[in-house]
Order: sequence, then structure tokens, then C-alpha cells
Amino acid sequence: MTWWQAALWGLAGGGAASVLSLSAAVVSAGYTWPWRKEGELGPRLFVLAAGLVLGSLVATAAHDQISGPWPAFIFGIGAPATIRGILSGVEVGPRPISGPARGRRASAAPPLPPVPEEGEVREDAP
Repeated sequence: MTWWQAALWGLAGGGAASVLSLSAAVVSAGYTWPWRKEGELGPRLFVLAAGLVLGSLVATAAHDQISGPWPAFIFGIGAPATIRGILSGVEVGPRPISGPARGRRASAAPPLPPVPEEGEVREDAP
């Protein structure tokens, strides 16, 4: 299978996943268009386009291992959910302070309380 054939089948799979997502949104909105309540069609079109692009990219990347249209279509369907699952494990939080503090941000950080010894009761703990 050539790369462009895999890309087209992946695009079709990404479209199938997006249509399924849209139909679920229609059901959850009480069988009305979901963007009517929110007033914006742009974000929904972005999500649709992102699913199409992800499906196409994943199938294109695996085109050497794909033997026909059905696996490329399945890659396209699964790509948005797979990427979403991978990114769900990423946790974003404040950067830990290690080493001596520098700059203006250093003065804003409160000092850490001392670590109690084993068996010792902290006075400031609830």
C-alpha cells in the first residue's frame, strides 16, 4: 500500500470517528445541533479537522506495515482516541524548585517546613 492510499484510508477512519463523536454530541444535546446552545461552530470544526489529520498521519506513518485499506481505516478510527489516551497520562503542574533560588520568582516561594524525625509530632500539622 502506498503512503497516499494509507493517508486517504486513515482520513476516512478519522472522519468516521468524528462523525461518531458528532452523533454522540447531538444525542447529549437533546437531538439538536450542539453548537446552537454554545453559539460557536469553530471549535467543533477544529475538533473534526484534528481527528481527520490525526487519522491520516497515523495511517501514513504506518503505511509500510499496512497490507490493505481495512487496517488503514482502523488506524484512522483509533488514532484520535489513542492520542487522547496517551495525553491523559501527562500531568502538568508547577515546576519544582531544585537548588538555590534565582531571580524574582525565588522571593515569591515560601520556605519549606522542616522534615520531622521519625516518631516526632509536628506542631503545625492538623
